[in-house]
Amino acid sequence: MLIDLRPWLVYFEQNAVKPPSIPWHLQVALTPEERQCIAPSIAAFQLGEYSEGKGLMQAAQYFSQQHDLPELPPITRLFIKEEQHHALLLKQFMDRHQMPLLKNNWTDGLFRKLRKNVSYPISITVLVSAEIIALVYYQALRNSTQSLTLRAICEKILQDERAHVAYEASILKALGRQTAFPKRVLIQALHRLLFLGMALVVYKEHRRLLQRGGYAFPLFWAAGWTAFDTWFTDQGELERAIPISHTQQ
Repeated sequence: MLIDLRPWLVYFEQNAVKPPSIPWHLQVALTPEERQCIAPSIAAFQLGEYSEGKGLMQAAQYFSQQHDLPELPPITRLFIKEEQHHALLLKQFMDRHQMPLLKNNWTDGLFRKLRKNVSYPISITVLVSAEIIALVYYQALRNSTQSLTLRAICEKILQDERAHVAYEASILKALGRQTAFPKRVLIQALHRLLFLGMALVVYKEHRRLLQRGGYAFPLFWAAGWTAFDTWFTDQGELERAIPISHTQQ
Protein backbone atom coordinates (compact mmCIF):
# COMPACT_ATOMS: atom_id res chain seq x y z
CA MET A 1 0.00 0.00 0.00
CA LEU A 2 1.33 3.43 -0.97
CA ILE A 3 -0.18 5.16 2.08
CA ASP A 4 -2.97 4.57 4.58
CA LEU A 5 -5.58 7.24 3.83
CA ARG A 6 -8.22 6.02 6.28
CA PRO A 7 -7.29 8.56 9.01
CA TRP A 8 -7.53 11.34 6.43
CA LEU A 9 -10.98 10.22 5.34
CA VAL A 10 -12.13 10.37 8.97
CA TYR A 11 -10.63 13.85 9.30
CA PHE A 12 -12.31 15.24 6.19
CA GLU A 13 -15.67 13.66 7.09
CA GLN A 14 -15.58 15.15 10.58
CA ASN A 15 -14.45 18.55 9.33
CA ALA A 16 -17.32 18.61 6.81
CA VAL A 17 -19.94 18.58 9.59
CA LYS A 18 -18.12 21.02 11.88
CA PRO A 19 -19.74 24.47 11.50
CA PRO A 20 -17.27 27.35 11.27
CA SER A 21 -17.50 29.94 14.02
CA ILE A 22 -17.82 33.17 12.01
CA PRO A 23 -19.21 36.22 13.86
CA TRP A 24 -21.31 37.57 10.99
CA HIS A 25 -23.26 39.74 13.45
CA LEU A 26 -20.16 41.83 14.20
CA GLN A 27 -20.40 44.10 11.21
CA VAL A 28 -17.52 46.54 11.56
CA ALA A 29 -17.14 49.00 8.70
CA LEU A 30 -13.78 48.84 6.99
CA THR A 31 -11.74 52.01 6.91
CA PRO A 32 -11.23 53.48 3.42
CA GLU A 33 -7.57 52.48 3.60
CA GLU A 34 -8.44 48.90 4.61
CA ARG A 35 -11.00 48.57 1.85
CA GLN A 36 -8.74 49.99 -0.84
CA CYS A 37 -5.98 47.56 0.09
CA ILE A 38 -8.08 44.44 0.78
CA ALA A 39 -10.83 44.52 -1.87
CA PRO A 40 -8.83 43.80 -5.07
CA SER A 41 -6.60 41.26 -3.36
CA ILE A 42 -9.35 39.28 -1.65
CA ALA A 43 -11.31 39.20 -4.92
CA ALA A 44 -8.42 37.42 -6.66
CA PHE A 45 -8.09 34.85 -3.89
CA GLN A 46 -11.87 34.33 -3.75
CA LEU A 47 -11.82 33.47 -7.44
CA GLY A 48 -8.90 31.11 -6.93
CA GLU A 49 -10.59 29.26 -4.07
CA TYR A 50 -13.53 28.19 -6.21
CA SER A 51 -13.31 25.30 -8.63
CA GLU A 52 -15.67 22.54 -9.69
CA GLY A 53 -12.71 20.19 -9.46
CA LYS A 54 -13.76 17.89 -12.31
CA GLY A 55 -10.20 17.38 -13.55
CA LEU A 56 -8.89 16.74 -10.05
CA MET A 57 -11.65 14.20 -9.40
CA GLN A 58 -10.90 12.32 -12.62
CA ALA A 59 -7.18 12.27 -11.85
CA ALA A 60 -7.86 11.09 -8.28
CA GLN A 61 -10.12 8.28 -9.46
CA TYR A 62 -7.50 7.01 -11.92
CA PHE A 63 -4.72 7.31 -9.34
CA SER A 64 -6.81 5.48 -6.73
CA GLN A 65 -7.27 2.55 -9.12
CA GLN A 66 -3.56 2.44 -9.91
CA HIS A 67 -2.52 2.38 -6.25
CA ASP A 68 -5.48 0.66 -4.58
CA LEU A 69 -6.54 3.75 -2.62
CA PRO A 70 -10.35 3.52 -2.33
CA GLU A 71 -10.45 6.42 0.14
CA LEU A 72 -8.91 8.86 -2.33
CA PRO A 73 -12.04 9.75 -4.40
CA PRO A 74 -14.27 10.50 -1.37
CA ILE A 75 -11.44 12.48 0.26
CA THR A 76 -10.95 14.45 -2.95
CA ARG A 77 -14.66 15.18 -3.13
CA LEU A 78 -14.64 16.51 0.44
CA PHE A 79 -11.44 18.44 -0.24
CA ILE A 80 -13.04 20.20 -3.21
CA LYS A 81 -16.11 21.07 -1.12
CA GLU A 82 -13.86 22.62 1.54
CA GLU A 83 -12.19 24.83 -1.05
CA GLN A 84 -15.61 25.83 -2.41
CA HIS A 85 -16.70 26.67 1.13
CA HIS A 86 -13.69 28.97 1.51
CA ALA A 87 -14.78 30.77 -1.66
CA LEU A 88 -18.32 31.08 -0.27
CA LEU A 89 -17.11 32.55 3.04
CA LEU A 90 -15.03 35.15 1.20
CA LYS A 91 -17.93 35.92 -1.15
CA GLN A 92 -20.32 36.44 1.78
CA PHE A 93 -17.88 38.88 3.34
CA MET A 94 -17.39 40.70 0.05
CA ASP A 95 -21.14 40.93 -0.57
CA ARG A 96 -21.72 42.41 2.88
CA HIS A 97 -19.10 45.05 2.20
CA GLN A 98 -20.15 45.60 -1.43
CA MET A 99 -16.83 44.49 -2.85
CA PRO A 100 -16.95 43.49 -6.52
CA LEU A 101 -16.23 39.89 -7.47
CA LEU A 102 -13.80 38.95 -10.23
CA LYS A 103 -14.84 36.76 -13.14
CA ASN A 104 -11.30 36.13 -14.30
CA ASN A 105 -7.75 36.88 -13.28
CA TRP A 106 -4.52 36.12 -15.10
CA THR A 107 -2.78 34.51 -12.11
CA ASP A 108 -5.79 32.29 -11.41
CA GLY A 109 -5.91 31.34 -15.09
CA LEU A 110 -2.20 30.47 -15.02
CA PHE A 111 -2.51 28.24 -11.95
CA ARG A 112 -5.53 26.46 -13.43
CA LYS A 113 -3.64 25.78 -16.66
CA LEU A 114 -0.82 24.21 -14.65
CA ARG A 115 -3.34 21.72 -13.23
CA LYS A 116 -5.26 21.03 -16.43
CA ASN A 117 -5.07 17.55 -17.99
CA VAL A 118 -2.21 16.40 -15.76
CA SER A 119 -1.68 13.41 -13.50
CA TYR A 120 -2.83 13.41 -9.90
CA PRO A 121 0.71 13.80 -8.48
CA ILE A 122 1.38 16.84 -10.68
CA SER A 123 -2.00 18.33 -9.83
CA ILE A 124 -1.44 18.10 -6.08
CA THR A 125 2.15 19.34 -6.50
CA VAL A 126 0.74 22.56 -7.94
CA LEU A 127 -2.02 22.64 -5.33
CA VAL A 128 0.25 22.14 -2.33
CA SER A 129 2.60 24.85 -3.59
CA ALA A 130 -0.29 27.30 -3.90
CA GLU A 131 -1.65 26.33 -0.48
CA ILE A 132 1.68 26.83 1.28
CA ILE A 133 1.79 30.34 -0.19
CA ALA A 134 -1.86 30.81 0.85
CA LEU A 135 -0.87 30.09 4.46
CA VAL A 136 1.30 33.19 4.38
CA TYR A 137 -1.30 35.20 2.48
CA TYR A 138 -4.19 34.53 4.87
CA GLN A 139 -2.01 35.32 7.87
CA ALA A 140 -1.18 38.64 6.20
CA LEU A 141 -4.86 39.25 5.39
CA ARG A 142 -5.77 38.54 9.00
CA ASN A 143 -3.12 41.01 10.17
CA SER A 144 -4.37 43.63 7.70
CA THR A 145 -7.84 44.15 9.13
CA GLN A 146 -9.64 45.00 12.35
CA SER A 147 -12.76 43.20 11.13
CA LEU A 148 -13.40 40.31 13.53
CA THR A 149 -15.50 38.65 10.84
CA LEU A 150 -12.72 38.64 8.26
CA ARG A 151 -10.17 37.59 10.87
CA ALA A 152 -12.36 34.60 11.80
CA ILE A 153 -12.73 33.66 8.11
CA CYS A 154 -8.93 33.75 7.77
CA GLU A 155 -8.54 31.54 10.84
CA LYS A 156 -10.97 28.99 9.43
CA ILE A 157 -9.23 28.93 6.05
CA LEU A 158 -5.80 28.69 7.69
CA GLN A 159 -6.94 25.73 9.78
CA ASP A 160 -8.24 23.89 6.72
CA GLU A 161 -5.27 24.76 4.52
CA ARG A 162 -2.76 23.47 7.08
CA ALA A 163 -4.53 20.13 6.95
CA HIS A 164 -4.65 20.23 3.15
CA VAL A 165 -0.90 20.82 2.99
CA ALA A 166 -0.22 18.00 5.44
CA TYR A 167 -2.46 15.64 3.47
CA GLU A 168 -1.01 16.43 0.06
CA ALA A 169 2.56 16.42 1.35
CA SER A 170 2.05 12.98 2.90
CA ILE A 171 1.01 11.56 -0.49
CA LEU A 172 3.89 13.21 -2.35
CA LYS A 173 6.42 12.01 0.23
CA ALA A 174 5.00 8.48 0.02
CA LEU A 175 5.45 8.60 -3.76
CA GLY A 176 8.97 9.91 -3.29
CA ARG A 177 9.91 6.95 -1.14
CA GLN A 178 9.02 4.67 -4.07
CA THR A 179 10.99 6.71 -6.61
CA ALA A 180 14.60 6.07 -7.57
CA PHE A 181 17.01 8.57 -6.00
CA PRO A 182 18.13 10.44 -9.16
CA LYS A 183 14.56 10.89 -10.36
CA ARG A 184 13.45 11.94 -6.86
CA VAL A 185 16.13 14.63 -6.70
CA LEU A 186 15.06 15.96 -10.10
CA ILE A 187 11.38 16.03 -9.08
CA GLN A 188 12.24 17.87 -5.85
CA ALA A 189 14.31 20.43 -7.77
CA LEU A 190 11.47 21.05 -10.22
CA HIS A 191 9.00 21.38 -7.33
CA ARG A 192 11.21 24.00 -5.68
CA LEU A 193 11.48 25.87 -8.97
CA LEU A 194 7.69 25.80 -9.33
CA PHE A 195 7.27 27.07 -5.79
CA LEU A 196 9.74 29.90 -6.42
CA GLY A 197 7.86 31.02 -9.53
CA MET A 198 4.46 30.89 -7.84
CA ALA A 199 5.71 32.80 -4.80
CA LEU A 200 7.16 35.57 -6.97
CA VAL A 201 3.90 35.89 -8.92
CA VAL A 202 1.77 36.05 -5.75
CA TYR A 203 4.03 38.62 -4.12
CA LYS A 204 4.01 40.80 -7.22
CA GLU A 205 0.21 40.72 -7.42
CA HIS A 206 -0.50 41.10 -3.69
CA ARG A 207 2.48 43.12 -2.53
CA ARG A 208 0.46 45.93 -1.00
CA LEU A 209 -1.66 43.69 1.20
CA LEU A 210 1.26 41.45 2.17
CA GLN A 211 3.29 44.46 3.26
CA ARG A 212 0.32 45.86 5.20
CA GLY A 213 0.06 42.50 6.96
CA GLY A 214 3.71 42.61 8.02
CA TYR A 215 5.20 40.55 5.19
CA ALA A 216 7.76 42.57 3.30
CA PHE A 217 9.38 40.35 0.71
CA PRO A 218 12.21 38.95 2.90
CA LEU A 219 9.75 37.73 5.56
CA PHE A 220 7.22 36.57 2.96
CA TRP A 221 9.89 34.51 1.24
CA ALA A 222 11.34 33.18 4.50
CA ALA A 223 7.90 32.18 5.78
CA GLY A 224 6.93 30.41 2.57
CA TRP A 225 10.27 28.65 2.14
CA THR A 226 10.38 27.57 5.79
CA ALA A 227 6.90 26.09 5.44
CA PHE A 228 7.91 24.33 2.22
CA ASP A 229 10.95 22.77 3.90
CA THR A 230 8.91 21.85 6.96
CA TRP A 231 6.48 19.77 4.94
CA PHE A 232 8.91 18.24 2.49
CA THR A 233 12.04 17.62 4.53
CA ASP A 234 10.54 16.94 7.97
CA GLN A 235 7.65 14.84 9.21
CA GLY A 236 4.98 17.56 9.08
CA GLU A 237 1.98 17.26 11.38
CA LEU A 238 -1.44 18.89 11.23
CA GLU A 239 -0.59 21.48 13.86
CA ARG A 240 2.53 22.76 12.15
CA ALA A 241 2.12 26.30 10.93
CA ILE A 242 4.12 28.97 9.14
CA PRO A 243 6.20 31.54 11.02
CA ILE A 244 3.98 34.53 11.70
CA SER A 245 4.89 38.16 11.28
CA HIS A 246 6.70 39.77 14.18
CA THR A 247 5.15 43.15 13.39
CA GLN A 248 1.54 42.10 13.89
CA GLN A 249 0.08 39.18 15.83
